[in-house]
Parts: sequence; structure tokens; C-alpha cells
Amino acid sequence: MDEKTRVAAMVIRDGKLLLLKGKKHDELWTPGGKIEKGETDEECLRRELKEEIGVELVSATFFGAYRGKAFYHDYIMNNRVYIAQISETIKPAAEIESFVWVSRDDFSNKKYPMIPIIKEEIIPDLIKQGVWK
Repeated sequence: MDEKTRVAAMVIRDGKLLLLKGKKHDELWTPGGKIEKGETDEECLRRELKEEIGVELVSATFFGAYRGKAFYHDYIMNNRVYIAQISETIKPAAEIESFVWVSRDDFSNKKYPMIPIIKEEIIPDLIKQGVWK
């Protein structure tokens, strides 16, 4: 099975986590996208954040790597996840329909449908490691 690499930004503000909803999809996912040939993780994050939600990347700190089958495609996705700070006002663009700031209560009460690797692995690790309080 083919493998691809995705770089993801976990943006937390005022105790809430930023998640995006794509056009034609019900599930929420993190800002970010597939890395292009010759691109660094930071370059990919900068490009994807600008394309998807019209913001600049201020800083990014590596959080962890996650591997699993892509939710919408038939390949393995290697996710490199960063805790990111962004500037400016979010303006959904490209394939993004809308965004939501998810609270810990929203997550605990399963208020929103999410991509499984985010819901089952990444967010629980954010909570366990005290990143999302």
C-alpha cells in the first residue's frame, strides 16, 4: 500500500482546539496537508495554513508522529503533528467549508464527528501530556 506524509497543526487558543470541516465531508480534521517534494515540515505548514484558512504560521513545535490508514483514501498516512501558533483572522478557503473551536467538553461529549486518528490517538495524547488542558 502506498504511503504519504501529512503535516498537521494543532492550534489551541483559550482552551479550545481548532478543527476544520471540508467541503463535501462531515468529519472535522486538523489544519495541514500532504508534504510536497523538497518541502520541509515547516514550509508545508506555512503553505497549508495560508491555503486552507488564510493565516500565517507564527511558530511550530513538534508534538508527535502517528501512522495509520488514510480516512478518505486507500493509502497509509504518516502524520507529523505540531503544536502551532497562528496569526490573523481565520478565513476558510480552498477545500475548507468552515472551522470550529472545540472545547474539552465538546470533545468529551462527542459533539462533533472527527477523523478517527485525531479523535482516538492525537487528541487523547494532547490531553494525557497536558498540552490541551
